[in-house]
Parts: sequence; C-alpha cells; structure tokens
Amino acid sequence: MLKLNVSKLSLLLLVTFAISACSDQTQSDIRPAQDIHVDTLSLSHTSLRLNTELPGRITAFNEAEVRPQITGIVKSRLYKQGSYVNEGDVLFQIDPTTYQSTVNSAQAELKKALASEQSTKKAYLRYQALMKKSLTSQELLDDAESNYLQAQAEVAIRQAELDYANIELSYTQIKAPISGYAGFSQVSEGSLLTSGQSNYLTTIIQTNNVYVDMQQSSVSLYKLRQEFTNVRGTHPTIPVTITLEDGTLYQHTGKLEFADTRADNSTGSVTLRAIIPNPDNSLLAGMYVRASISMPEQRDYLVVPQSVVVRSQSGLPSVFIVDQDNKIIKKSVELGSEVGNGWVVKTGLNVGDNVVVNNLNKLKNNQMVVVDSQAEQSGDTATADAHSISQG
Repeated sequence: MLKLNVSKLSLLLLVTFAISACSDQTQSDIRPAQDIHVDTLSLSHTSLRLNTELPGRITAFNEAEVRPQITGIVKSRLYKQGSYVNEGDVLFQIDPTTYQSTVNSAQAELKKALASEQSTKKAYLRYQALMKKSLTSQELLDDAESNYLQAQAEVAIRQAELDYANIELSYTQIKAPISGYAGFSQVSEGSLLTSGQSNYLTTIIQTNNVYVDMQQSSVSLYKLRQEFTNVRGTHPTIPVTITLEDGTLYQHTGKLEFADTRADNSTGSVTLRAIIPNPDNSLLAGMYVRASISMPEQRDYLVVPQSVVVRSQSGLPSVFIVDQDNKIIKKSVELGSEVGNGWVVKTGLNVGDNVVVNNLNKLKNNQMVVVDSQAEQSGDTATADAHSISQG
C-alpha cells in the first residue's frame, strides 16, 4: 500500500513539473505587439494650370487629288515631283491633236453659220423696206424673218460647240487645282488616261497650316467649353500645343477650330479639330502627335504622391490618413489628372489631412500607429504648367 502511494505521488509531481514547464515556455513565446511607425504628409493646395492631353493625327489643311477630265495619251509631265506648285500650273500634257482638230471643225461650222446669218439678215431688212412701200406681201416678210431667226439660232449652236471643243482642248493641259506641294506621279509618258477614272495622277497638299484631329468624350468636351466660356466669354479661343512622337514640343501654338456636331454612337466620343501653323512644313499629313489643351487659368488643387495611393482588387483608389488620435482612416478618393509624380485628387480628401506615405502594406482601417514625422506639402509637388494624364 505504501509503494502504491509513493508511485502516485511521484506521478503527480512529474505531471505538475511538466505543466509548469509548458506554462513557462508559453509565457516566453508571447511578446507584446510592436507599434507601427509611419510618416505623414500634411496636404495643402497647389496652384496648377492643368492640360488635357489627347492623341491626335495630322491632317492636311487642304488636299486635292488630280484626275483627268478627258481621254487621251500622256505626252509629258511638266512638274517636279515633291515641288511646290501654284494654282493653275500645268502638271501633265495630254496629246491635244484630236481635240485641236475638233476645235478647228467647230470654228469652220461657226463661220458658216455666221455667213448664213448675215445673208438672211440682209434679206429680212430688204423685205422690211419693201413692206413699208407695199411692194411685197406679209407672207414673204414673215418667211424672211423666220430664216433670219433660224440663222441666229444656228450661230448660237455652233458657238456652243466651239466653246465645248475649246474646253476639252484646255483639259489636255492638266493643271493644279490648288497651290501646294505636288506628290509622286502615278503615271508616265505614254500612259492612257480616261475621263472619270478612279486612279488619281498625283496629289497636291497645302501645308502652311495643318489640322490635328483628336477624340474626346462628349462630357469632357462640355466641361472644357464651360471652363473657357466662364473665363473668356461666349466664343473663347482655346489654345492647343502638340508634342511629336519623340517627345519634342512643337514650337508653334494653334487653336481649337471646331468640334464635330455628333458624338459617336458606340463610344460617345466627339472628334475635335485644331489648326496648327506649319510654316516650315515640318508637320506631315498622317503623323501621330500628342495634343495638349491648356486650361484658361491656374487653380488650386490637392495633389498626392502616386506612391501613397493603394487600390482595391477592383481597382478603386484610396489613401490612408492619420486622425488626431493617431488612428488610421482609409479614405476612398476620386483621382483626376496625373501631375509629375502625383495625382490630382478631385474628391475624398481635404486641406490639412495627414496622408501616410510609408508602411502602407502593414496598415488597416482603425489601427493605432506612431507618427515619426509629419511633413508639410510644398508647391514643388507639381509644376505650374502641368500635363494631365493621357486620354484615349
């Protein structure tokens, strides 16, 4: 019986020692949660003159496709390809032999008709004189008058035929319809041309000014017009600058010429057209550029660094701010234009909000943090003439 009690006592002591050891180990594994340290940026207004930037394509100010108006063989090309031509300059010469012959024939027919007119006129005048002396009948006078009128009509017909023949003869000289730079010739000497053919002979492009065609949403266009109307009046001039594909800023500033009268049914976008000076002919039709429409004046905006913006799985942006109690508050924001390395915040934040700038992946809403430093935002966050994010 004594041996049994000793065994129970030994077992009880062993269990107690094991529990005590486990308890000590558990206590050693539990450590106090570490505080999260953050830095903040106190928001203030930044004065900016924003731009709306859109992709655009250069279009010729005026372009003409030169086509023949008669059928014939090309005798010669009289312009230098790629050179500047004036309106009315002869570009191609069609063999005029057949058309000159038609003119000669029409001239002969006209002379014949004129001779007949003179003869019938004299007869008519004689019968008028005889009628006054009652030496002829009214019937003969009427016949003479009728012959004279028919001869006049014949002269008009022959004159019209001669005019038409001269017009066709003039078409043997294919002239420049506008002034500008003539392109490559699509035909050579000896080629047969036909009246009304679909293939053009060459093109002429006016490049002193060029168009820039852009796409803009109808809502954004309405807001843009309101911005300028409120500042400059009913018919404001909206300046437009362009940037070339390599990032070079084009030296001449243009203006917004007009917007299409209808929005696209599928996209709701409207085509805008700006006119840009091109005195050096450096802008070519078909080039792609970035067009920038500057707002009419500088205004105050809230700008946050792009690095402080976090996005949800659906892409919605938000930022963390710290309140007066050092508690984290996650705020959804609506972002506007991209300015340098920052975003313009349309809604969601206010002046004086302390935006967290680091340790964003460790933060949760309503979490307590330790603020290590608090910086004041300066105007250097963005430039005074900032570009907006590209649209389209």
